[in-house]
Amino acid sequence: MCRLLGIYGRVAFWQEIAMGFRQQAEFGNIPPGEPVEPGHKDGWGMAVSNPDQTAMVPVQRKLGSAYRSPSYRQAVYAITHPPTVFLCHLRKASPKVAITLSNVHPFFSNGWAMIHNGTIFQAETLPREPSLRLTSDGSDTEYFFHYLLTGLLAKHTKGTELAILAEAVASCAADYTALNSLLSEGANLFVIRNYRKYADYYTLYYYVLPEGVIVCSEPLESRHLNPVQWESLPNQSLLRIHGSPPQIDAI
Repeated sequence: MCRLLGIYGRVAFWQEIAMGFRQQAEFGNIPPGEPVEPGHKDGWGMAVSNPDQTAMVPVQRKLGSAYRSPSYRQAVYAITHPPTVFLCHLRKASPKVAITLSNVHPFFSNGWAMIHNGTIFQAETLPREPSLRLTSDGSDTEYFFHYLLTGLLAKHTKGTELAILAEAVASCAADYTALNSLLSEGANLFVIRNYRKYADYYTLYYYVLPEGVIVCSEPLESRHLNPVQWESLPNQSLLRIHGSPPQIDAI
C-alpha cells in the first residue's frame, strides 16, 4: 500500500516533479474502508540509472514521511545530472510486514531495481532462483521481485522482457491485492498495473512529454503539466518505455 513515481527520459523539471511527489506521503489516497491511518509515512527511497544506463543504483532510503524529511530534498538535489530513469517510492506498510529500513523500497538485484504497491499474500511461496539473496525482513515485494527476476535472468534476450514479465504476472499463483510495479535495469522502464480490488486506489497514471514520460500512482500538479493529459493505465496492463525520444510498447 504505497505511492509510486517513475520518470523516464529527458524531463527538464524532473526535480520539481520529485519534490511535488513527496506530498503524497501525507495526502495520497488510501484504500477505501480499510482501518488504516491516512498517508504513506512508513519510509521512502529512490533509485537512478547509472551514467551508461547499464544498471540502477540506490540514492537513499529512509524511514518516516518524505514530506517532513530534509533528507528527501537533499537527495533529490544531490543528483546533479538528470538520470535516464528515476524511481521513487513512498511506503505504507502492508499488514504484518515490519516497518524497518530494510523493507523500504526500492529493492535491488543484478542491476535491476523495483518498487511496488500492493499486498501479496504468502509471497514466499513464489518460485525463485535460490541464488537471489533476500535483503529485507520478509518483504512480500522482494519475494515478488525475485520471482520476476527469475524469469528475466533465465530467459533474457534484449527486447523480450515485456513478454517475460507478462508471462510471470499471468502465472503468479499467490493471492494479492495488486501487483502494481515499476522496474528498471537502467535502460528501460517497465510498468505493471494489475489489481484485484480497490480500483480507485491501485491506480497508475502516465504523462507523455516530447522527450520523457512520467508515471505516478496519482496525477501530479505542475505548472509544466496540463492536468487533462494524464492518462490512466488500464488494469492488466504492462508497458515498456525506452529509447530517445521515448517509445512505449504495451501488452
